[in-house]
Amino acid sequence: MLRLALAQRHIRIILAGLVILMIAGLLLNNASFQLVPVSLPWTPLVLDPLPPITWDSTWPPPLNRPLCLPKIYVYPDDPRMGEFQMKNITVGTAYIGESILLWQLRDPNSIFHKTYVTTNPDDADFFMIPFRGASYLTHCWYHLSRKDDCEAENLYVTPMMDHIQNDYPYWNRSNGRDHIMVHPMDKGSLYYMNTRERFLNATFLTTIGDKRHVGIESHRSRGFRDITIPSATAILDLSHIDPALYVDAEGFPRNGSHRDIFALFSGLYGNVNRTDAYSSGIRALLREGIDMLPGYNVSSHFDNEVYAQLLTRSKYGLAPQGWTLDTTRIWEYLAFGVVPVVLADGIIEPFEDDIDWDSFIVRIHRSEAHRLDEILKSITPEEYERKRRAAWNHGRQTLLSHDAWHLIVRHLCKTQDHLPGMQTLAGGKHAPIDYGTTTIKTSMFP
Repeated sequence: MLRLALAQRHIRIILAGLVILMIAGLLLNNASFQLVPVSLPWTPLVLDPLPPITWDSTWPPPLNRPLCLPKIYVYPDDPRMGEFQMKNITVGTAYIGESILLWQLRDPNSIFHKTYVTTNPDDADFFMIPFRGASYLTHCWYHLSRKDDCEAENLYVTPMMDHIQNDYPYWNRSNGRDHIMVHPMDKGSLYYMNTRERFLNATFLTTIGDKRHVGIESHRSRGFRDITIPSATAILDLSHIDPALYVDAEGFPRNGSHRDIFALFSGLYGNVNRTDAYSSGIRALLREGIDMLPGYNVSSHFDNEVYAQLLTRSKYGLAPQGWTLDTTRIWEYLAFGVVPVVLADGIIEPFEDDIDWDSFIVRIHRSEAHRLDEILKSITPEEYERKRRAAWNHGRQTLLSHDAWHLIVRHLCKTQDHLPGMQTLAGGKHAPIDYGTTTIKTSMFP
């Protein structure tokens, strides 16, 4: 009986509390109250930091500590690869990344050539195919004004792969699994549907990183089989505008001003609707009021010099997806010390295994994109500064002009079980890396 009485008493107390809460709710709905901050009777517990651990147990890793030091053989250009290959034509588009990566390996003064390249294919762990399909197609489309496939497969892909596979023994030795080729265009290898089977076993360096079902099903993105790389950009790699002329060694504007533009965007958005496949409708939000907000500078296009000045003044840079999830804007933002705001669900950012992207970007999912302004303005000055500093000190390492090849090689090291912790010597022999004396030059550790 005593237990029943106690239980009934507890029930009465709970019901009374609920009634009080209901009354309070009614009062709040019908009256205006000023909330007074309440001081907590306790302070957070902050302990001493944990002791440091060895560099090989930290993440993200120090990039001057190589995972392995392999050798790469770059196939020389040969007339048997087709007439176009010998012309060395480069077209002024953002797809120039394939040529930049090739030049960096071929230039004897390049740190990447000195660190990784061998002129003896028998010593090589990997083989770089000098494939420049993007240059072939864009030259045909923009210079020759053709709108078809330009016979790329018959006149370029077929002679290229015939030479690699028939005149050298190395492709057949591994069935191409130690070969590398660059596909920097929006459809990747899908421009060569009738011949792509010939090179599918190679590792693709591609700007398309897509975790979504649609990306994998369409074969534009092959997940772990590909290495996602940054793209070239118009102002950095075509106009060759040097960010060092605009921002100082710490990433601050050189003219002494502060970053007075809250958020910047340059690109297609004016005719985008919410239901469009393009950008999954995200860019439509820009013209629904975001482009008119104070502190935002949104336009379909800026001249390169004007754009460089605006980047210098901007805190955040909007990077909504377009036809693909990746966008060249990210690399422009990082080069100028702007914090990227990525609106691209399912994107695989370059070198995610070794780069802590979340430390220097703001991710906003499509389902929250309508709250973009609210989300950005909720970021404290302290958090913004942490991201800005990380973008400048670490995000820039991903650029093609910085440490892209070092990061590509780190990924390649993981594809061969015998390579991690090893360096390749003359004669194709391997020996353990002496980490006490071996480091490599990077943009952060020159």
